[in-house]
Amino acid sequence: MELILSGMVVAVAALFRGVTGFGFALLAALGLSSLLAPATATPIILIIDIVLTGLILRDFDRAKVDWRACSILLTFGLFGAVLGPYVAFALDDQTIRIATNLAIAVAALVAMLHHPPKWMGHFVIGALLACSVGILMSGFAVGGPLVAAWLLAGGTQDVRVRNTLAIYFGAVDVLGFITRAAAGMLPDNFIALVLPLLVIAMIAYFPGEMIYRRMSATTWRRVCAISLVLIAIIGFAQTIAIGL
Repeated sequence: MELILSGMVVAVAALFRGVTGFGFALLAALGLSSLLAPATATPIILIIDIVLTGLILRDFDRAKVDWRACSILLTFGLFGAVLGPYVAFALDDQTIRIATNLAIAVAALVAMLHHPPKWMGHFVIGALLACSVGILMSGFAVGGPLVAAWLLAGGTQDVRVRNTLAIYFGAVDVLGFITRAAAGMLPDNFIALVLPLLVIAMIAYFPGEMIYRRMSATTWRRVCAISLVLIAIIGFAQTIAIGL
């Protein structure tokens, strides 16, 4: 039953990633946090997110990347990616679950902004967000939409947001996973757990991508906004439930 429920969560999250280009970790962490221990769920989410990022970038086009923003994200984000697993390892499961759900809710609320204020696109804010989200993503597998909001505030076009985020997410996920593996933080039965969920995620991703290719930019933003409202509400509700 645990595997079935986990598979359903991963399928929905992968479908959402196919449509929006982000949000797999956000949804997967929200659902898996009540099914698996954080130390087990996070590396599973990271490795699946790496594969989905590869699928997004398989038709890579340099013209569809904001290279200036990408360089800022990678420079500061990779530093945070190394720290994230150690931050998570130092916390107990209850604290991690509360921190994860709060981060999900806040990230969802920020990402709902259709037109983030221009001051949010400043270099310093981008550097801080890149490092902070690097810690959140590698440590708790959440936080990505905060970076999406920074890109939009800085004027990155919608068509470039998807690929720029994919490069950043992929790099942070890979380094975060390598850090966990090198430090011996992976669960003993990791391969047996991740393989079936990875297959489910790959199958579910492609219908989402097909939907994305048929959507206008306006519809894409609307779908993202509605979905993020629901994610934020669920994130806050889970945080309150865990606290009680």
